[in-house]
Amino acid sequence: MENKIKISLLGCGWLGFPLALNLISRGFQVKGSTTSQDKLAIFREAGIDPFLIQFSTSGNDPDLHDFLDADILIISVPPGRRSIDGIANYRKMAKTISDQLRISKVSKLIFISSTSVYPDSNSTLNEFSAVDPETESGMVIKETEDLLSALDMQVILLRLSGLIGPKRMPGRFFAGKTHVPNGLAPVNMIHQQDVISLINCLIESETAKGVYIGCSPSHPSKEEFYTLAARAEQLEPPTFISEKLRWKLISSERTEKELNFTYKYPSLMDWLKQIHT
Repeated sequence: MENKIKISLLGCGWLGFPLALNLISRGFQVKGSTTSQDKLAIFREAGIDPFLIQFSTSGNDPDLHDFLDADILIISVPPGRRSIDGIANYRKMAKTISDQLRISKVSKLIFISSTSVYPDSNSTLNEFSAVDPETESGMVIKETEDLLSALDMQVILLRLSGLIGPKRMPGRFFAGKTHVPNGLAPVNMIHQQDVISLINCLIESETAKGVYIGCSPSHPSKEEFYTLAARAEQLEPPTFISEKLRWKLISSERTEKELNFTYKYPSLMDWLKQIHT
């Protein structure tokens, strides 16, 4: 049965495309944006109403009137690190979206943020912990959080830890490297399927507002996790220095309690062992 709720999804990449397919399977009407002309036909074939949307400091602001004709907007766009203008273009996106949302019918906004807004404070951090980003991408994400939080609507900031899953397997990250520092630091990750389930919970919640975290409740050390990850993909395992320098342990306390959320992949090591066998 078709759902009357319209969802616009800004960014249909590694996370956004499978999320869009999941939402369509659940009866939602989904609009999806891409920066690639080639993907428009792929989106259309998948049942996504496609929009070509690009944000560039060298171009005009895109007119988002039709795209923002929706009940819910989900922003799933990471800051572009490969482009020299990536951060500037991200700021342009945030400002343009913020301005045009004010005159749209969108009543709920879910911004896919990152736990990179938290510092390596050698402590456990949760939704109520102070933020102090240490990277340029973390800083622009925090700026965007602040800009969007000022909007007069139901704004949800979903801070995700490192993303893993199909086509983003962690074994290659350190494969074959030697004497990798900080081997005893805890790992903070979340599986793609858990992210999609969590976003569905936030879509369904009428009261959710503010910061939520998505991070698996298990935190093996870098040494344990990436050694097994390399073996699972039949790559050369890395070697680590058994030391614990700067680190953080991300806890999704509010998410689990308030949304009654249960992770499908609560143990990162068990997930890797399933792949390995």
